[in-house]
Order: sequence, then C-alpha cells, then structure tokens
Amino acid sequence: MISRAVRLWGIALWLGAIGLVLTGCWDMRSASQYVIVSSMSVTTGEHANYHVYLQVINSLEFTSSKGKGNAPTLTFDAEGNTMDEVFSRIEQKTSRELELSHMMLLIMDSKLLATDHGLLFIEFLETMKDIRNDIQLVAAHKVPASEFAKLYFPDTQVSAVKIRFAIDSVDNNWGESPDTTLKQFIGDITSEGRQPVMSSITIDQPSKKSHTVEVGKSVDTQTEIVTDGTAVLRRGRLIGFLDTEETRNMKWVEDKIKHTSLSIPCQKEHFVQVRIDRSKTRLNVEYANNRPKVTIQIDVDGKISENQCSTIRLSKLSGYDQVRKLTEKEIKSQVEETIAKVQKNYGVDIFGFGEQLKRNHYQTFKKVRSHWDDEFVKADVTVKVKAEIFRDGMTSDNFLQDIPGYTQ
Repeated sequence: MISRAVRLWGIALWLGAIGLVLTGCWDMRSASQYVIVSSMSVTTGEHANYHVYLQVINSLEFTSSKGKGNAPTLTFDAEGNTMDEVFSRIEQKTSRELELSHMMLLIMDSKLLATDHGLLFIEFLETMKDIRNDIQLVAAHKVPASEFAKLYFPDTQVSAVKIRFAIDSVDNNWGESPDTTLKQFIGDITSEGRQPVMSSITIDQPSKKSHTVEVGKSVDTQTEIVTDGTAVLRRGRLIGFLDTEETRNMKWVEDKIKHTSLSIPCQKEHFVQVRIDRSKTRLNVEYANNRPKVTIQIDVDGKISENQCSTIRLSKLSGYDQVRKLTEKEIKSQVEETIAKVQKNYGVDIFGFGEQLKRNHYQTFKKVRSHWDDEFVKADVTVKVKAEIFRDGMTSDNFLQDIPGYTQ
C-alpha cells in the first residue's frame, strides 16, 4: 500500500502542476482595453475644483507596421470636484480604462498650488495604488499647466519624456532643479523641520504650431521647455519661486550638488569658468541665545575650463590661487544671499535646518518645533567654503596675451 505521506506528496505535486498551467492569466488585460497615461496636468476648473488634462500614448504610432504619421500622444480633459469624478468623465471620452502606473509626471498649475485644493489633489494621488511614488512633481510657471499636455517635440515625441529628461539633466549637470518626487514631497511636508519644494518649468516662445506634428517638418523649433528653478511652498501652498542659481545654492546647502559650473567675474565683463566635479557639504545646527546657529561648510573640487582674464596667469601657481579665492568667495556670497532671501521673503525652512537640529539636539528641537519656521527666520547662518582648483586640459595661458598691443 502507498503510504499516506506519499499520497500527500502526490496530491501536492498535482496541484502544483495545475497551478503552473493556470496562474498568470486571471488578471491579464488586452492592450485595447486601456490607454497608457504619460503625464497629468491639473488646473483650477471654471465650473469645478479641478480641470485635469491627461496626456495618453497613441500606441499605434509606436508600432512600425501601423504608424501613419499621426500624433504620438493624445490629450483628454475633464472637470470635476473629485478625482473619481474627473477620471470617470475622461474614461467616457476614451472608452477605455486609464492605465496610470506608467505616469511619470504631475504638472500643477501655479494658481491651483496657491490654494488648498492643490495639496488635496496630491493627497488623493498618494492614496491611489496605481500611482508610483517616484513620479515627478512640477509647478507650471508663467504659463497654464494645460499647455504642457499639448506639446509635441520631434526628438522625443512624448513631451512628458522631454520634461523628465530635462529635469534630470539640469539636476545632474548643473544642480539647478530640486527633482522632487511624490515620495520626497510627502516626506518633506510631514517633516517638522522642513517645508517642501518642487521643480518649476515654463515654456519659451509658446506657439500653437507646437501642438501639431507639423512642427517636426521644420528645422526652426522655437518653442522650448525651460527648467527655470524651484517652487517654494508653505504647508503645501505655493508662496513664491527661486531662480536656477538660487536653486543651486539651496542644493549646495542640502549636499545635493553632483556637478555644476560657475562663471566667476575676474575683470570687467570678463569671466573665468570653473567646472565643479565634486562637492561635499557638512551642516551643523545648534541653538543658543534664543536663536538657531547654523554653520555650513562646503568643500569643492573644480577645474578651470575657460579663462578670459589677463590678470590670471595660469602659467604660475599664483594664478590657480587667484581662481581658488574667487571660487570660494563666489559660492559663499551666493549661498548667503539665497538663505537671506528665503528668510526675508518666504519665512520657511526649505533647507532642512530644523531636521538637522532634530537629529542632533532632539530635546532642544522639541521646544521650538511648533513654531520652527519663525525660528528659522531669525537663524544666524555662517557659510564657509574651501575649494581645490585644477587645470582641465587648457594651455597655461591663452594666445591673446601674446598679441602685441592687445589689452582687455
């Protein structure tokens, strides 16, 4: 007789074989059942709280055998007071379900962000299971958010991809975009020692021609997406903007600079260019005499990529010492000016000074956390910079210095 153990193993193997045959199909959907959403733009509605524009992929245009030269993306929009209402109305227009798990970009209109409805919208997205927490949050600056859903660019075809690439490139190479994801935004806004920010974008020379594929037949593409800095928020409401240089200074404080480049004045209308390839920031926050004491130490390694100044002779070590001092002075003054501007004009801690005080002196922070932004405004900030400067493939001196009678 076959033992009970052998029979049980036989049943288990049989069930396993059946499982291998049946699993993987129960929730399969045909591509014709849904539309892939690449980005979402949100503005205030005329007759409701929200007006949502979804950029969806025209999948037929990405199939070589079926592409007909039509628009690679389509835009569907609807108004509603809740997101379920909006999505329901858009699905009536698409006649298919919305696939949101591939969405890479959320563009918020500045007018909407200035109200509580902007934060409520983000809160709704955070609760949706189909929304990834690494989507990029972006504030539309100077133009309505709806414009970004309609653009066509022949190099990337999908404008959401171009915007995402632009933000990533500016962040990696210049440090001039905060590159805020949904997860990071939620972490900042729920923090007791920091207020949230998000990337700011605008459109240079907007034109309705850029709404059609015909723009791809011209070499003169004037309409461009520009990453122009940072949107500053207080408890989720927009209160102002920082430009690209001020954004870089903010990221210097946060120790988030990967690479950047400085054009440093060295003579009247002449500059020396320094490419920063390494940066490290150490932040210390104390509390004494009824105010925060902040010390920021920034260490950078840079390479000289251009020298327009006859007063800087790179054939001598003193020339490199000049550039080093100019670099330290430039970074120090810029960072100090940006911190002072945020303290005076916005009064919110976007740098994370409060988080640092909480980590290092929790008992002290507990006494001021309920009004930390007021404490931030009166913080005493000291910025120190140490630079190391190296040559970057340049000859020691440019030939202009050898031209008889030439002066700068």
